[in-house]
Amino acid sequence: MNKKDFFILAVLLALVAAGGFLSLSSGSWPISVSHVFTIILSKLGLHAGAINDVEATIVWDGRLPRFLVALLVGFSLGGAGTIMQGIFKNPMASPGVMGIDSGAALGAVLAIYLGLASGSIVALPSAAIIFSILTLVMVFAIATSGGRTSISTLLLAGIALNLVFGALTSFIITLGTREFDVGRVIVNWLMGDLNNRSWEHVGIVFPTTMTAFLGALFFARDLNLLMLGEETAANLGVNTKRARNGLLLFSSIETGGAIAVSGVIGFVGLVAPHIMRSLVGPDNRKLMVFSGLLAAVFIVYADLFVRLIVEVDLKVGIITSMLGGPFFLYLIIKHRKQFEYM
Repeated sequence: MNKKDFFILAVLLALVAAGGFLSLSSGSWPISVSHVFTIILSKLGLHAGAINDVEATIVWDGRLPRFLVALLVGFSLGGAGTIMQGIFKNPMASPGVMGIDSGAALGAVLAIYLGLASGSIVALPSAAIIFSILTLVMVFAIATSGGRTSISTLLLAGIALNLVFGALTSFIITLGTREFDVGRVIVNWLMGDLNNRSWEHVGIVFPTTMTAFLGALFFARDLNLLMLGEETAANLGVNTKRARNGLLLFSSIETGGAIAVSGVIGFVGLVAPHIMRSLVGPDNRKLMVFSGLLAAVFIVYADLFVRLIVEVDLKVGIITSMLGGPFFLYLIIKHRKQFEYM
């Protein structure tokens, strides 16, 4: 990395750290930063002094898991978006293009509606991850013919499954509204909600984030070559089928794991990679890290906004969509000359 990259990385890490301190110290019960440090050190066994039990519960069991979930969800979505844009060679691509978002959402909504989520905390994330992977399998089954998979057909299959899964999710919501509590939980979850996150949620999203991130990094060089074209990549020694399938699998795991603990948070995976690509370049070995951190910054500060500033029960997913929607329109207008017209 050059000096510019190190500076950008330092800024991103500083923003994450500042957002973390604000998250842990601010709220209806303000807690000084020094007390936050003491509580964390005490819980880690690095401080033997007395701590306030109420403040410790608020920080360690309430605010810290919520911050970590926001951080990991953002990092996952940013990384998944980077993979999608690289594979499709399209700055407007994101996990939603492949239908992975909709598939994960359908699985989670089913778990809520059937009562599985209330019986076990792992039921909802398991359903989301399983459905995200099943969606990927379905997309590839539709787009593969004669042992060859068309990227354009993958895109069209993803769009079609988005519509189907969206309709099924709406149908389940309609059924769920007959029971007020179930319907409310489903609607809140679909809006992207970080309320009441716990260490169990951290335990769910951390392994999916790290496993998928490390797996994707393994294929990062191959992804750089795939962006030059599959034929060129194959001539340079890349097993294009293995690389593409592996990258899409890790992207679906990242997306499913994130959606499982936060609900549907849109556009972050679209915006962050596009911004960072213009700042640090197209090398995906760097871009996965930088995009993940920027997406994490977006979600951490969006969560701070809904917690500390607005007076209504606004959800993080609404904020990201309000910001990401206009950005998506900007991308469409910017790149419209590249489209083909009838």
